[in-house]
Amino acid sequence: MTAPPMRKLVTPPAMLGLFFLLFSVAAVALVFAPGAHSPALALSLTGMAIVGVVGIRTTAVRAREAELALAEGERYIEKVAELSQDIHAIVDAESGAFLYLNPAVEDLLGFPSEAFIKGGREYFYSLVHPEDLPVLRQHREAAAPPPPEGAEEPILEEIYRIRNHHGTWRWFRGRRTVFVRYGDGRPAEILAVIQDITQQRSFESALVQAHKVESLGALVRGTVNDLNNTLMGIQGYAEIALEGQQAPAVLRTSLEFVQANIPRATGLCKQILSYTGQGRIQISPHQLNDAVRESLSAIETLVPEGAHLVLDLQNDLPLANVDLTQARHALLNLVFNACESLGIRGGEITIRTFLRSLGGTEPGGQGLRGDFVCLEVADTGPGTPPEILGKVFDPLFSTLHPGHGLGLSTVEDILKEHHGAVHAKGEPGRGDATVLYFHLAEKNPEIDAGDEGTPLVGASGVLLLVDDEPTIRSILRQGFENAGFKVIEGVDGVDGFASFVRHRSSINAVLLDLTMPRMGGDEVFEEIHKLAPEVPVVLMSGYSQEEATTALAGRGLAGFLSKPCSIKEALAVVSRALATHTGS
Repeated sequence: MTAPPMRKLVTPPAMLGLFFLLFSVAAVALVFAPGAHSPALALSLTGMAIVGVVGIRTTAVRAREAELALAEGERYIEKVAELSQDIHAIVDAESGAFLYLNPAVEDLLGFPSEAFIKGGREYFYSLVHPEDLPVLRQHREAAAPPPPEGAEEPILEEIYRIRNHHGTWRWFRGRRTVFVRYGDGRPAEILAVIQDITQQRSFESALVQAHKVESLGALVRGTVNDLNNTLMGIQGYAEIALEGQQAPAVLRTSLEFVQANIPRATGLCKQILSYTGQGRIQISPHQLNDAVRESLSAIETLVPEGAHLVLDLQNDLPLANVDLTQARHALLNLVFNACESLGIRGGEITIRTFLRSLGGTEPGGQGLRGDFVCLEVADTGPGTPPEILGKVFDPLFSTLHPGHGLGLSTVEDILKEHHGAVHAKGEPGRGDATVLYFHLAEKNPEIDAGDEGTPLVGASGVLLLVDDEPTIRSILRQGFENAGFKVIEGVDGVDGFASFVRHRSSINAVLLDLTMPRMGGDEVFEEIHKLAPEVPVVLMSGYSQEEATTALAGRGLAGFLSKPCSIKEALAVVSRALATHTGS
């Protein structure tokens, strides 16, 4: 059974032409009738008959032309409907039978047209989400009364979900109007156009989510900045206390514990930023096994009952160029997906690290060549069909399989920032696995002896210290004064620049915070650099160096300090800046 063709509109016979035909026949009969009383009248009628014949011909031609034009217009409209990606339908208002249905119904829903032709409106309603069905029935009743005289038929619109042949609910926007009414005003035929808006709604939802994340990100950035300042205060005072000879052994042990955990707290701050998309990666040589071990406590909270976690970490694993915070983020996303894949069935989740060489042709290697440090998360879940594997990194793609979605899209973004690759593989009945490829570090990181061993050039000089946090100023002031500096403080950007102008001739270096009220550190740097480009300026911030100094690239910034930093780190950076600018 196929969908019926679109109903053809046929014009009635040309009544005027018929009239001329009958009149002409009568005139001719009158001319040749025996005993005709008036030849002139007969000739006149004969002339009219001739005109009538011509009129018949003209009217017939025009009627035929009009009929052809109408047929051509109908064919055009039907062809437009057939080519449309939206569903077009004409429905009998009383019986619910489909009088016309274009091919888009099969493309969008996957069900054959015959099913709709046979089942009619009730079959269509059986595919509509139960929560949305009342609106459709309500609009059907609302279309029954005819509009006021002279008014157009109203167009009713509704948004609802329809289940396709995969069992997936998709969103549609339907528009309907009464196409034909009976003489008594009752609806005879309903015209409906139904548009798939699933992707549009996904984009709208993603946009709303992006606005929420943006607002959350602004809040998180401020909170993390405050946390970094607090951590720097804790670290600084612990450092000062440890330098005192009078500190008892028990106290020293506690202070050393505090100092040792500051980097971990800093990493948590970075991770919070990365979750909101506000962080910036800082790639350097690291041991990837550390990312796994440091994430174990979080991973164990994700693994469901009945599931078993297996670690297979290569002992002699080389260092990788990686941002550990981002690597932990990617790992947690993969484990989360693996846990959802297992569900209540239980099973095994394996985390592996290993070294692999790529030649540029391996599946999932994205053309990369060389040695790579790999992180793999595998599960013994139901596995993913091949036709879905190619879509799992699409943030707007979703399936009934709950283990795919925005998490894998985030993982792919992280690997792109690392210039690495991610490869998802799986097979129904054999589980899934995702492999992350990180570039091998060229050499092991070495401790920069210059950080702590560089002589404090200009230790008797004058340092302008500008930060709106009193705790930061207090710690750094003590540290620099103990090292032999004279310190001038600025409580914010405006005060700091004013202090520089007042003491310009005696200031040897400037250390200033990036984020301050009234005038930011970048603005202060610009103004100082205009007045005295020979004075080294070091910027410090709770954000990454890339994020904090992008706008100042190539403008003569002498150094950068990432908060929280130790007093020794601050002294080393300022000392190197002074050494560079003095030529020593």
